[in-house]
Amino acid sequence: MTRLTLHPDAEERLRQYLQPALEAVADTTLAFLREKLNQPGSGVHHPGLPNPSSNPGEYPAKQSGALLACLGREQLADGSWVVGALNSVAPVPPEAWALEFPEPPRSPINRTTAYGARPWLSKALGDTELHGRIRAALNVLQ
Repeated sequence: MTRLTLHPDAEERLRQYLQPALEAVADTTLAFLREKLNQPGSGVHHPGLPNPSSNPGEYPAKQSGALLACLGREQLADGSWVVGALNSVAPVPPEAWALEFPEPPRSPINRTTAYGARPWLSKALGDTELHGRIRAALNVLQ
């Protein structure tokens, strides 16, 4: 049996090589979320709200700006990145969770009406527009 032996600092070298790519993915994702969550919806404009609400399937419409204000990215100790609503940026409003999940546990907000939740983070993960932007950002690094 052939055994592969890695250089003693292979893990560190790989981390240094991948770090610019991981940071580019985090930056691109954050910019995408800020853009998508900073728009009015195409639904009903309810009295007392600054913008029309979103329709099912759309990203949530900007209303108070609280979700937008807490968006950020952070590098973790292991070198990976997190992107999304972060308390380290600004207090994450309960709506951030309630928009993603119709019945968040222990939340005063319930979105189980016929209008439903407005997933934003899981929607971004599957968004082909974001995937294209990430590919373009990574191509610049090559």
